Amino acid sequence: MRLFLAIPPSPAVRASLEAAQEALRRQGRGTFPPPENLHLTLAFLGETEALSGAKAALAAIRARPFSLAVGGPPGHFDDVWWAGVTADRALEDLALSLQADLRRRGFLLEDRPFRPHITLVRRWRGEAPQVTVPRARMVVRRVSLLRSDQRDGRRIYTELAHRDLR
Repeated sequence: MRLFLAIPPSPAVRASLEAAQEALRRQGRGTFPPPENLHLTLAFLGETEALSGAKAALAAIRARPFSLAVGGPPGHFDDVWWAGVTADRALEDLALSLQADLRRRGFLLEDRPFRPHITLVRRWRGEAPQVTVPRARMVVRRVSLLRSDQRDGRRIYTELAHRDLR
């Protein structure tokens, strides 16, 4: 199974992301994640059967709620366009400590800098879009362990566990 740990957006942040996706749809084509799949990935575990290790790492999170915001022009990696995320140092601390714990538990994670973002569209076809992600803020209160499945050509994410931040 394909697993990852992520922060689900609040309704206000999700509405901002959906508005940006609608603006993108008017300017080009691509594969747009449905609203229920929007998330900020903290750690991608890939194909693994080590569900108990992933749940243990999730349970070991020691973090307080913190503020996060989206907004401004989207960024991109090749043909993937994304909403940038700003947060206090707590977001990076959470992601890096979680990734370190997962590595100690034997997970092989990508070795690249953490760059927080929320994917708006993949396989973009069109000119560079003239879009601004509406500004929205949230307090991060939850981290989710998600399974990714492919069904009928669509990605379906299922929450397997979560950890409330306190």
